[in-house]
Amino acid sequence: MTVYTLCQRELVRFYRQPSRVVGAVGTAVLFWLVLGTGISGVAGNNYSAYFLPGTIIMSVMFTCIFSNASVIEDRQAGFLQSVMVAPVSRGAIVMGKIMGGAILSTLQGLIVLPFALTVGATFQALPFLGLVLCLFLLSFVLNAAGFWLAWKIDSIPGFHTIMNLVLLPLWMASGAVFAASPSSWMRILMMINPFTYGVAGVRRGMFPTQDFGPLPSMSLCITVLLGTGFLLYFLSSLVVEKSKVKK
Repeated sequence: MTVYTLCQRELVRFYRQPSRVVGAVGTAVLFWLVLGTGISGVAGNNYSAYFLPGTIIMSVMFTCIFSNASVIEDRQAGFLQSVMVAPVSRGAIVMGKIMGGAILSTLQGLIVLPFALTVGATFQALPFLGLVLCLFLLSFVLNAAGFWLAWKIDSIPGFHTIMNLVLLPLWMASGAVFAASPSSWMRILMMINPFTYGVAGVRRGMFPTQDFGPLPSMSLCITVLLGTGFLLYFLSSLVVEKSKVKK
C-alpha cells in the first residue's frame, strides 16, 4: 500500500505540471529533428532511424532527472521525514518513489515512440514487449541512481548539474548517437554502461527484422538492466535505512 500511494503521488504531481511533460518530450524530439536531419546529410538517410532510439532514451533520462529532484523537495518540505516516522518499511518508501519515477519515465518514452513509424520501424508483439520492458527497466535504473544521489544532495541546482554531468556522457557513449568506437576503453565503457542496453533493447524492438551484428541481444539487455536496477535499489534503500530522521 505504501508503494502504491507514493507511486500514485508521483504520477499525479508530475502530470499536474504540464511544463515538465513538454520539457522532457519536446527537448528530445527537437534534438532528434535538428541533429537527425543535420547529420543525415552526411551519414545518409538512415541516420534519423538510427538516432531515434537514443532520442527516446533521452526523453526517459530527462524525466528521471526531473522526477528525482522531487526527492530533495520532499525532504526540504518535511514530507519524507513524516513518512519515515510512520510504521512502514523504508524499503517500501524507496520503492514507491522509484516506481513512480520509472512509470513516468517509461510513459514519456512511449510518447515519442510513434515517431518511429516515420523512419520505417516495424512492431511485432514479442520485440515490442521487450522494448517496453527495456524502457521500464532502464527508467528504474536511472531513478534508483537518481534517488541515491538526491538523498545525498540538498541542493536542487546541484543535483541537476551532477546528474547532467554523469548521464549525458553515458548517454552519448551508449551507441545512441554514433556506432561503437574502435577505442578499447570506449568499448569497455559501453559494456558497463546501462544506457547501452536500454538503447539496444529499444533499437531491437523497433527494427526486429534487421541484423545488428554485435549489438546486445534483447535477453541480455533485460538481464543486465534487471540486475543493475536491483543493485541500485538495494544501495538506495541502504542509504535511507542508515539516515536519521531530522526532528
